Amino acid sequence: MRSIRTPVLVLLALLLVSCGQKVLPPVSEATKSIESKAALETRAMNGDKSAQFELGAIYHDGDGVAKDLKKAKQWFEKSAAAGDERAQFNLGVMYYTGEGIKQDYQRAQQWFQKSVDQGNARAQFNLGVMEYRGEGMKQDFGKALNLFTKAATQNFAEAQFNLGVMEAKGEGKQSDIARAYAWFSLARDNGNTKTDEIIKNIERELKPDELTLVKKLASDLKDEIIANVKAAANAQLK
Repeated sequence: MRSIRTPVLVLLALLLVSCGQKVLPPVSEATKSIESKAALETRAMNGDKSAQFELGAIYHDGDGVAKDLKKAKQWFEKSAAAGDERAQFNLGVMYYTGEGIKQDYQRAQQWFQKSVDQGNARAQFNLGVMEYRGEGMKQDFGKALNLFTKAATQNFAEAQFNLGVMEAKGEGKQSDIARAYAWFSLARDNGNTKTDEIIKNIERELKPDELTLVKKLASDLKDEIIANVKAAANAQLK
């Protein structure tokens, strides 16, 4: 394929996911409505890391109790120390934003990394943001690209968008507008509306045969991602 001029792109989606958005539902809504706070506290005090995470989320969000970030942090720490990836992620967000505690990029990085090691897509995305920006560490586009790729292959739309931008700009690797288009297309399929104008700009610059090729690449990449997501889901059920 001939060299194609890359449209002017702005990295719009490098935003951290809010701590209040739980990574995985800790319990079903039906169970949650039946279980009292007292029962949840009993399980948490007995070392149940899922109950500790949920209790931290309740105090963080003020869900039926007075909002208390200090208690939220304490319960997240207990859960995270026991290996709960969601609590590790939430602690990372709290340290990154300075929510209820002193902002500390290094502590944020440490907690995100623990969650990343367990395959958490949101943590992969957030740590990728930090690597991209050089927050609390030396800027490293290569590591950011790798982390965004891990999250993107779990169908995380914001990571797919960021990969499209990095591929188009040639950040961390040689510019590849075809792969950029493919990632933008996947992000759009997953609800990221920021891609609409970018995709239109790319399509306007492609010849018909080039557009056919990049659309085929986008379709193949989408099939690969969907297959990987299904395989991962099936593995969890075993």
